[in-house]
Amino acid sequence: MPIRTITDKQYKGVSELYRKSDGQVTGYYVTYRDIDGKPIKKRVDAETRDEALLKLMEIKQEVDLDKKGKNMSATLPQPAKKILANVHEKKQPSVSVLKKTMQDHQTVISAYNGIAIVSLIDIVAFDDINILYGYEIGTRIVTEMQTIIEDTLLKMDANGVFSKHSVELFSYEMYHVYADKLCLFIKNDFSHRLLDLIVKQLSSKISNHKFFISDESHIHINTTFGATKAEGSMSLLYAEKALQEAKKSHSNYIFYDTYSINKNEHILNKVYETLLDNIKHETVTPYFQGIFDVEDSTVPYKFESLMRLMDSEGRVLSPAAFMEKSKEYRLYTQLMSQMIKKVFDVMDQHEVAMTLNLSYIDINNSELCNTLMRQIKQMKVGSRLTVEIVESEQIEDLEHVNEFIFALKKLGVRIAIDDFGSGFSNFDNIVNLDIDYVKLDGSLVSKIHDNKYRIILENMVNICHDLGIKTIAEYISDESIMSLAKSIGVDYLQGHHLHKPSHWNSVTETFGFEGARSA
Repeated sequence: MPIRTITDKQYKGVSELYRKSDGQVTGYYVTYRDIDGKPIKKRVDAETRDEALLKLMEIKQEVDLDKKGKNMSATLPQPAKKILANVHEKKQPSVSVLKKTMQDHQTVISAYNGIAIVSLIDIVAFDDINILYGYEIGTRIVTEMQTIIEDTLLKMDANGVFSKHSVELFSYEMYHVYADKLCLFIKNDFSHRLLDLIVKQLSSKISNHKFFISDESHIHINTTFGATKAEGSMSLLYAEKALQEAKKSHSNYIFYDTYSINKNEHILNKVYETLLDNIKHETVTPYFQGIFDVEDSTVPYKFESLMRLMDSEGRVLSPAAFMEKSKEYRLYTQLMSQMIKKVFDVMDQHEVAMTLNLSYIDINNSELCNTLMRQIKQMKVGSRLTVEIVESEQIEDLEHVNEFIFALKKLGVRIAIDDFGSGFSNFDNIVNLDIDYVKLDGSLVSKIHDNKYRIILENMVNICHDLGIKTIAEYISDESIMSLAKSIGVDYLQGHHLHKPSHWNSVTETFGFEGARSA
């Protein structure tokens, strides 16, 4: 069975083993470097990509420790188990020291019978600290941060914070689960408002603390918290998801409660089932929207193909309902493979020119690119095809993208980029990529009545023309926007005012033709 790399950066180093017949994931591989720097790929015992990622983290931790000459058969020291007594009982906090392995925190938390609160605490840009100041400093910072957390919780208990929230005995365990990550396992069922207060206190104490890297110099660090309150068996996984979401949204803290988790899972299960149904029954459906020459707005110059799915009741779903989740579930490639085939079938039957949208993630997917190239050659549609690179601000490797563009152009394909003007990277792209068309950012076109935006758009059009690139104005929603777009010199028009996306049968009924010009 083939192996494919998970392109989501959150799962860097994790690959999926899948069946080619239906795309079903059957296992996971992880890639890492051993103590000598040699790349190693091996299969791990994991049921989900999250479990595979945890296994990879454990392996990397072992390699890091091995590099430092430590005996990996020894257990890893972990912070103490703490029980903070109610301040009114005037008891000293009791401490029993635990030494645990990397796997123990998963076992202990998963086996806990009852509602637990789990908070994962991640040091922002910890790799940079290790690179700049060395592993010894990095390890010392983590140890110091653990002490800050313990001292802060002790002080909150002494000040009666927990008793005010009806917590008579605040009990927790803290684990150092990875180089830059701590796990706070709280064996109390209290409101998330108290947890919010705890996180706020810890975050403030850590960010304001001076971490000395020498006798005279110090640095400050920031942390990201992901927390949940759930049954012990699921709490660690949900905390991981909360932490990932916090990192993704650049928040310092996200909390998942049981209601949100259940509601989210219900929605996700429905989306997942819909994705699988469309793959299984091959119901991925291309819709088409006309792109018109400014000199003739009656018949499309060519069409942009847009992916749609069908739900269980036969309703058409727009990309907003499924696109991001299809990528998270690693099902997008199968959807896109169907899309390419069906678009090319229309091109083969009707001799029509089409635009096919690909993202930077698609371009990095060798399987998808090979499918695309093979079908272009077999069906001889290159001269009528434009590949539009969407979300072009994500492009990191211009050389790789140019190689892809060069291979397409050898087959007669033309290239466009989407949302020109949405970011500075777009200007870099039109200079460094061999493109034929740019689509002006729709959010700018929709504001073309504003003289400032009109000036910006007109200058963008002039820049493109000076570089030999033709321009397309999308979001043409009424006659006045269309008139102003023509006045600034754009070459092509697209939008609901001219043609709404529709099934190919409706396209032929609307325009009454069987062919179109070249791409």
